[in-house]
Amino acid sequence: MITTLAALFKNNWRWWLAAGGLICIAVLCLLLVNSRANLSAAQSDNDVLRNDNALQGQVIATQVFNINRFNQVAQLAAQANAAADASAEKTVIEYREILRREKTCDLPVPAAIADGLLSHTYRLRASAMHADTSLADTADADTAAASGLTYCQAVLWIEPLLVELEKGNNNFAGIREIEKVRVSSNSRSY
Repeated sequence: MITTLAALFKNNWRWWLAAGGLICIAVLCLLLVNSRANLSAAQSDNDVLRNDNALQGQVIATQVFNINRFNQVAQLAAQANAAADASAEKTVIEYREILRREKTCDLPVPAAIADGLLSHTYRLRASAMHADTSLADTADADTAAASGLTYCQAVLWIEPLLVELEKGNNNFAGIREIEKVRVSSNSRSY
């Protein structure tokens, strides 16, 4: 058998050389196709990662913009609230000066009105308190003074209550502004 192969190779060595060359070329072509497929997959993965990075950059930029805008709105609301507090303090001082000269200042507000105001105040305070009683502030949980509410005390309550309403409105305006910015930035990002 070895002699037959040797004879076959001796007579057809060009054919064997050509077959070997074709086999080498076929193996190299398969390796080339395989490496091109790997290169294509790697390039596709790279493109996906590049797109993901670009999208993540947009999300981060939007978040930074929103945070900065929210901080600006909160700062404006805080400044407006501080100005309102300062104005209220000045007004209360002026009212005290005016009321100091009033002869009827110590007249009591009718008990039914004073009790209604007091119960409404406690109801508002209770709705603002934590549900967890361990966090409740018990400092002002005492009952009202026996002397009742005077007209001068009521007058002095008006300005701070109006200022608290103004501060709440400033905070709500800030929330509305933040919501408007958030909605417009979300609509731009899609």
